[in-house]
Amino acid sequence: LSELSCSFGPGVTGLLGPNGAGKTTLMRAITGLTDVKRGAVQVHGLDPRRHRKVHARMALVPEDEAVPGGLTAMQFVRYVADLHRVTDRAAPDRALDTVGMLDAANRQVAEFSKGMRQRVKVAAALVRDPEVLVLDEPLNGLDPMARAESLALFQGLAKEGLHVVVSSHILYEVEAMTKRV
Repeated sequence: LSELSCSFGPGVTGLLGPNGAGKTTLMRAITGLTDVKRGAVQVHGLDPRRHRKVHARMALVPEDEAVPGGLTAMQFVRYVADLHRVTDRAAPDRALDTVGMLDAANRQVAEFSKGMRQRVKVAAALVRDPEVLVLDEPLNGLDPMARAESLALFQGLAKEGLHVVVSSHILYEVEAMTKRV
C-alpha cells in the first residue's frame, strides 16, 4: 500500500478494488496483524500493533476458512469467547442468534454450506461485542440468498452502532451495502 489515507466511522464502509489491490493488506494493518513500514494506523487513537487493548474493541472475519469442521457452531463460538475471556455465558447464544444460526448451533461445521460457515465466523467475531468489525470478502462463494441475508446482517449491525469495514472486488455488492466506499 502506498499513498493511502482513510478513516472509518460508524456504519458500513466498503473497501472496493480488484484482486491484489491491497484490501486484505489494509485490513491486516487495521487489525494489527501486519505492521506498516511508513505512516501510521490507529484504531480509536491507538496503534493496534503496539497497544493490545485495542484488540478487545475490534474483530476480524478473515476470508479464509478458519472454522474447524469437527466442532459444532456452538463449540466454535464458545471457544472464541473463552479465548477472549468473555464472561457472559449467554453471549455465544446471542451471537449465533444474531446471525441466524441458533437453530443449527449443535450441528458440526463440516456439514454447513459456505454461507453457513461464513455466518459462524461472523458469530465468533460478534461474541466479543466489538465496536469495529472487519470483514474480508465475506460474500465470496455465497449463493444469492445467503448474499442478501449477509448484506442485511451487516447493515443491521451498522445500525446498532458498529463500525463495519467490508472488502469486496464486486462493485454492486459494495453499492448494496453502503454509499461510503
